[in-house]
Amino acid sequence: MMRKIFNHQFTDTIWSLGYWGTVTEPKVWIETRNSEQIQTFTLDLHSLSLNANPQAPEHNHSLQWLAGLADGGVFLRLRQGKNPGIEGLEAYDFPSGALRYSLPIKQWSTLENQQLITNQGIIDLATGKVQASLDSNKIISNLSVESPMHFEESQAEFQAFVTLFDQKFQEKIGKGMDYWEGSNKLIFSYYIYEKTWKNQLRICDFEFNTLFLETLAEGELMGYHTFQCVQNTLFFIKDKRELFIYADL
Repeated sequence: MMRKIFNHQFTDTIWSLGYWGTVTEPKVWIETRNSEQIQTFTLDLHSLSLNANPQAPEHNHSLQWLAGLADGGVFLRLRQGKNPGIEGLEAYDFPSGALRYSLPIKQWSTLENQQLITNQGIIDLATGKVQASLDSNKIISNLSVESPMHFEESQAEFQAFVTLFDQKFQEKIGKGMDYWEGSNKLIFSYYIYEKTWKNQLRICDFEFNTLFLETLAEGELMGYHTFQCVQNTLFFIKDKRELFIYADL
């Protein structure tokens, strides 16, 4: 049976989540924003304690989360202006926020075992060192982070979900869907129109019996990867400001 272990409503919009630490000491990096500033927080998944981090520097507005480390996080630094793109890679120690390294890169192709394959070489994300080849023997204690599959309304696969939801739940869905299949549960994040678009989160067993149903947001905007599954827990955000975590997924 799923159980709620954490929820917190932030003052500002939740912009990004990142997962770092180890399997035995998992932690979450949370970024919130308003029109004037950003703030980051650290959530310890064992103690469920939430603490504000030292104020992030102004240029963090152009950083995008890439990967978590045992003791920090790695970000892509994006160009400002009308032509966004990648201009660098930055790693920070957590929770202090101290810069570990900064490297110029323009593109990357694959992230494997905390090694980033780029057109400039293979970068060890823990150290920032460029190496000639992948280290297949590199041992790390990675968190299990699973993002759902995302389907746009224009994709052929989405039409199968349209039929399924009409038959099983008598709902007419549109816009798009996030979908995750576990060992004994299915999670759907989808959109229905009831005077306005509503983003619904539905959890079912394999017989399509509903175990959990929640409205995440209302309005025209569509989210992407509206939930994540981390270390047998479910993360989702409601109304852009309230973070929920359910255990025993």
